[in-house]
Amino acid sequence: MNSKWNSLLTNKNLSKRIEELLNKAYETKKTIYPLREDCLRLFDLISPKEVKVVIIGQDPYHNPKQANGIAFSANNEIKTPKSLINIFKELDSDLNIKHYDNNDLSGWVKQGVLLINTCWTVIENNPGSHAKLGWQEIVSDILSNLNKNNPNLVYCLWGNYAKGVYEKLEFKTSNVISSAHPSPFSYLKGFKETKPFSKINAILLNNDLEPIDWSK
Repeated sequence: MNSKWNSLLTNKNLSKRIEELLNKAYETKKTIYPLREDCLRLFDLISPKEVKVVIIGQDPYHNPKQANGIAFSANNEIKTPKSLINIFKELDSDLNIKHYDNNDLSGWVKQGVLLINTCWTVIENNPGSHAKLGWQEIVSDILSNLNKNNPNLVYCLWGNYAKGVYEKLEFKTSNVISSAHPSPFSYLKGFKETKPFSKINAILLNNDLEPIDWSK
């Protein structure tokens, strides 16, 4: 993990706890996603001080070659997952940005968008299989520490699960955008036409921060 996270992680021995869970998750003979070398990729792309926006996901994608360590993001050599297609549809509708040819959202992360799953590993074809492994507690500690250090972070909460995670945080922020989840089950029930990308940028500009170039 990026060494710049060390000061944040050592507060509650998070670094040690993460290593223990990684060993526990990948010691099985079953196929686990993402690949172990990609599991902490998110934290190699951004430092705590660079985080401006937090978007909370749940599980990594559980089909082959999809998950790449960033919530909602996927590898480019596979067919775009349906939730990600809906995110791109809303981005197109909101800001007229075409992102359909690039599943990898690392360009957003590098600009300050922490796309973080609350569960970092999953067994192939078995969604929620590592939900009780202990990742959620680590993510809650990370997010609470981030909020404590920067109460102006923008949270984008897609779906009731993300809202529930946020509500349980010890420290919260003053900037929250929420809607339904972009999955096919809820896209038409509260995600479509919510314009989260322009709303995020409006808050950033109001806080004298550089907006996100969502085309990257």
